[in-house]
Amino acid sequence: MSLKEDLTNIAGADCVIDDPAQMVPYITTDSLWPPMLPHYVVSVKALEDAQKVVLLANEQKVPLKPSSSGVHTKETGPMCGGIILDLSKMKKISNIDNRNRKVTIEAGVTWGELTEELKKQQVRTVMPLLPRANSSVLVSSLERDPWIIPMFEYGEVILSMQMIWPTGELFRTGSASTINYGKEGCFAEGCFPYGPGPIDAMRLMMGAQGTMGTAIWANIKTERLPDMNKSVFIPFERSEDIIEAMYAIQRKRIGHECFAINDLNLAGILADKASDIEGIRKQLPPWSLLLILSGAKWFPKDKLAYEKEVLYEIREHVFPFTEILDVIPGYGSVNKLPELLRNPWPADKTYWKDRYKGASQDMFFITTMEKAPVFADVVMQIAAENGHSINDIGVYIQPIEFGAGAHVEFNFFYDRNNAEECETVKTVYAEAIEETLKMEAHFTRPYGKVMSDIVYEKTGSYTMLAKKAKKIFDPNNIMNPGILCF
Repeated sequence: MSLKEDLTNIAGADCVIDDPAQMVPYITTDSLWPPMLPHYVVSVKALEDAQKVVLLANEQKVPLKPSSSGVHTKETGPMCGGIILDLSKMKKISNIDNRNRKVTIEAGVTWGELTEELKKQQVRTVMPLLPRANSSVLVSSLERDPWIIPMFEYGEVILSMQMIWPTGELFRTGSASTINYGKEGCFAEGCFPYGPGPIDAMRLMMGAQGTMGTAIWANIKTERLPDMNKSVFIPFERSEDIIEAMYAIQRKRIGHECFAINDLNLAGILADKASDIEGIRKQLPPWSLLLILSGAKWFPKDKLAYEKEVLYEIREHVFPFTEILDVIPGYGSVNKLPELLRNPWPADKTYWKDRYKGASQDMFFITTMEKAPVFADVVMQIAAENGHSINDIGVYIQPIEFGAGAHVEFNFFYDRNNAEECETVKTVYAEAIEETLKMEAHFTRPYGKVMSDIVYEKTGSYTMLAKKAKKIFDPNNIMNPGILCF
């Protein structure tokens, strides 16, 4: 029996694709280095079918790439053909548990779907900066996308999950690992991330880009939507000053959403259409700090009053902001920020990173906040030396865990139809990775062959241990081979 016949017996003829034209959407990315076409795409709706596909791939030693999103924005596509296991039809949202502040989602649940469902109960889960509406929440959580609320408790949002190891065994993490979890009468509620003993299997899946197993569902954290908000826009001329301001704010533990962004990225977010970006950008300061103070269920007015008072105390006694504004130039009232930042980017609008020139090559890493301006200077110099305009680079700085660290991101915008621009960005991207690594930038998510080759070459002992772990859990190396250092 052929592989296609085996897959058809598992999922049905309508759920197996081998037509190259129909498979193109599964590998279409915004990357300058596109992946290979798979041999087959197989769509499943049930855990049992997903497990059978994994077992089949392992038995026949066929490369397997799990996919659960309607959009593919990172360089994690198949590098060796094989099978794409499409989990995007697994859409179940269940167990919205306001007492334990969690919700259970399957792999195919998107940001747009989850946000609307949670709103019905006045709750939300923390999200990255304007994710695409049709991107997978579970993938975003596993890939450690930075959350725009830099509170310690949201450093990781996954509480427990179920996965399929590359050899086909089922496995549950955290307190969901109890024998009767999910069955009627079971007291375990899956709301604690650690299992018995020293092994934290969930972290093997984080940042692994589909190389260590297949995630099926997860319990993720939720919280009540704030009853009251006070949004703040603080302009800055220098990146060094905005860093000091964020440090002061995070030390006082005030606010929910808080991040810094340069004028190009903010204009791309705020503009109604691409043609408005330059006009809005001219009205914006070089750097902006966006902060949302919030009051939830208990004494929201008192909470807001306290946070506002602390903010003005910071301005007066700790770090002198030039202004604290209620209006964003070229956009309008800051009162629109909660609605903007607590929802994914609308599916019917061109994604904000694609509006300026059509495409963006993103480079991001973790460092401490005070080093972000130094990294920015180096990246801008590399771009200028290679002929890429520094005016075409977006910058986003996201504090992590009350400012203990920061996600620093550079967006190299380019026209994908301009071959010269594409080659320039490739050069700038590679050189920027090399130089920032020398400065000890921490690339926790080395996407794509260019970055992974550079990063893993310089972390020999870490790479060796990762390969040993991969050999244990995936002895036949079927899970997305060619990605990372595998």
